[in-house]
Amino acid sequence: MLTSTFFLSLLGLAAASPVQPHINVNPKYPLRSTSKGFKLVVNVTDHSKDFHPPIHNTELTSIHTGAGLALVGVIEKDGRIFYQNGTNEERQNGEATVISDGGTPLTPNGIALVADKKNKNLFGATLNFEPGTPGVQLNQPEDPYTYLLPETFVACNKSLEYYQGKHFVVIEQAHLTIDKNNKIQRNIPKGCAPIRLVPQCAELETLPKGSYSSHKYALESKCYKDVSKIKWEKYSP
Repeated sequence: MLTSTFFLSLLGLAAASPVQPHINVNPKYPLRSTSKGFKLVVNVTDHSKDFHPPIHNTELTSIHTGAGLALVGVIEKDGRIFYQNGTNEERQNGEATVISDGGTPLTPNGIALVADKKNKNLFGATLNFEPGTPGVQLNQPEDPYTYLLPETFVACNKSLEYYQGKHFVVIEQAHLTIDKNNKIQRNIPKGCAPIRLVPQCAELETLPKGSYSSHKYALESKCYKDVSKIKWEKYSP
């Protein structure tokens, strides 16, 4: 997972940047804080592909699809609180996970990426009662911006059989690839919006007695105080 996550993060930076690489003499980046808990805020990177109503600055939540099963969706506010789980070494090696506590008693719900049966470059994001996929984690603390890997995440409006065909905005991940001409292909499905998932600091509450979850290996993570107030265009690429 280390190699693939590192490779995809490099590709993600290249694909997301609208300008050619250059040296920033006086780089400027939004202020960050640290917290064990955080929400994941949707930052739509191509506003022409946002939905109506817009999902920009919404928060990640879970969409129940069965006992202990859920997809990752969006909600206007009061989204799920997440934390990175692992050792510092596991984070450095791209082997940490991102978890949210849910259920009674509280149980770890890890973000996992599940291969799409019809599209080899697409992976659905789930929030089941399980540890989650290693490498689905925030990028390294020393990086100038903080966001969830592996990129590129996308938001898609899909009909869910569990809800008799009702449509929900669900989160998926599109694998970046290199074509035969050595060009980056983002593989974003038609009708989906490319997004970046940005951590917003939140309190990670103490677990009640009898919980199955554990915060023993909850990592201190870089995060932003209020993602919706950040004017990204003011800062360095």
